[in-house]
Amino acid sequence: MKYKDCFPTKEGDLAKRLESLQKILQEKKIDAYVVEHPIDLLYLTGLSLSLGQLWIFPDEAVLFVDSRYIEAAKQGPIAAELTGDESLGKWIEKKDIRRVGFDANSLSYARVQEIKKRVRKRGFSVRWIACNRFVSMVRRKKQVAEIVSIKKSAALLWRGFQFLSSQLKVGITEKDLARKLEIFCLEEGGEGMAFEPIIAFGKNSALPHHRATDQPLREKDVVLIDIGMVVDRYHSDMTRVLFFQGEDPLLRSWYEIIQRAHDAAFEICKEGTCVGDLDARARLVLKEEGVEQYFTHSLGHGIGLETHESPRIREGGEESGMLLEPGMIFTIEPGLYLPGRGGVRYENMILITEEGAENLFPFDRTRT
Repeated sequence: MKYKDCFPTKEGDLAKRLESLQKILQEKKIDAYVVEHPIDLLYLTGLSLSLGQLWIFPDEAVLFVDSRYIEAAKQGPIAAELTGDESLGKWIEKKDIRRVGFDANSLSYARVQEIKKRVRKRGFSVRWIACNRFVSMVRRKKQVAEIVSIKKSAALLWRGFQFLSSQLKVGITEKDLARKLEIFCLEEGGEGMAFEPIIAFGKNSALPHHRATDQPLREKDVVLIDIGMVVDRYHSDMTRVLFFQGEDPLLRSWYEIIQRAHDAAFEICKEGTCVGDLDARARLVLKEEGVEQYFTHSLGHGIGLETHESPRIREGGEESGMLLEPGMIFTIEPGLYLPGRGGVRYENMILITEEGAENLFPFDRTRT
């Protein structure tokens, strides 16, 4: 494994990410921050690691890895050493560490206790501070190279949806379509599916996270397609509903309602808007139509190296007061679900720009 082959990034992007995180540490008066989550390690080091530990200090950083990764890690921009109590202790002493932060959302209690034990073993006494998603704060604002990769992923996904639409016929099963999409993705240059395809026929569409079954397609079935692909490690996500050889009048009317709810949220997508306001605006449309009770999940979520990232688009949620910034990419996906009958959802990926917002999928009023 060679470092330069691990993760496609624009030159200097890794350094900028680390600098952004170090600025947060300085503001919070944290002497060191421990990162072990594999996706965060990939984002900050460019290395795909099954195991590694990154210690970030206000002025530099060191990556501890085992013998499998040490040669590749040494080629990167961050100092790299073999994992060991002695090497860790050397850095803690060198930096005079007093306050160590960690992400309580990604490091388990048991793992933190293990790290603490290693530090104490070297005779150091430090204060451990549970921090709130420092890396997520940096990851949610995408750099130019990331946006390019996400757009490539979205473009391939749209082609995949068009391919699936052409495969609909009486008797084909949900699993058949899911398999066809996975093959299409790989044959067209994708790295794989961002998540297990949600292909739902008829009443199965009332389950927001339905898993494809052997259910065959029948005339007048509603077809819910929620799919995502991975390109350059970056994820895409989109949902559309099709009405096959006829339609349920109620679900058709609901689909038009959630598209209006989507549009209402999209219209206020711009720098400075509160995340929670998007959810509130969409729910107002649903409330006016008397169907808000059938909307059972958040309006959307951030997306990037993972399908679900910060921010979570929900009024009253932990990130409700967060302001939108250029470079943020997230989904808007209102849905309505009636158990035993069916459901509808409409989802796009939205990029916040200096001018406002951009939908990463074709956005027309004919509403595929």
